[in-house]
Amino acid sequence: MTSLRPATRNVPLSVQIGDQLRENITNGTWPVGTKVPGEFELMKTFETSRNTVRESLRALVHLGLLESRPGDGTYVRSTSELGAVLARRVKDDGSDEVLEVRAGLEIQASRLAATRVSEDQLDLISGHLQDRENAGDAQERLLADIRFHRAIVEASGNPLMAELHYGLEPAVLENAQNYPKIEDPAALEQEHRDLLSALQQRDASAAVAAAQAIVDGFR
Repeated sequence: MTSLRPATRNVPLSVQIGDQLRENITNGTWPVGTKVPGEFELMKTFETSRNTVRESLRALVHLGLLESRPGDGTYVRSTSELGAVLARRVKDDGSDEVLEVRAGLEIQASRLAATRVSEDQLDLISGHLQDRENAGDAQERLLADIRFHRAIVEASGNPLMAELHYGLEPAVLENAQNYPKIEDPAALEQEHRDLLSALQQRDASAAVAAAQAIVDGFR
């Protein structure tokens, strides 16, 4: 966790606290699902009152970045305001609509990533694919699959595309039970390996073909 700094007095304390909490959220220091420090800890850190801390937290809850769980604490819900808005927008959409949008993003991201991906990103993508193949159950496989495709979208070098893709993830998870049964799981596994291979070879055309095959195979 990055160090939180005591507040200064030239701007409202609640704004300063909110800005620092938001920074930890948006830069990935606090990933989605992270429990943020409690009110008492934040009071000590910022040397301010509980009301001021609560005002800061409420503002971030209102933006959709944080989620308050009574009796438990406050958790990171989204790493961006756009992601939070998008997650609310697609929550009640059908699984077909969500998958169509996600597929379009992933195909374009695969094309871009083939020419922009770094060696460190390739290692990360490869690790997620291995996790996907070694998953012990359907839920674990789905989570590894999301991480695999998310890493490819991030490797596209387009932050807006990555943010849009990330905003779809809650809807993907929520609608998982409505997805069609995969007719040829072995072929789909090979298509994921083909996508990784295309990225490793920096072959944009092959990456697009593999990503399209994954979409078609899933449908």
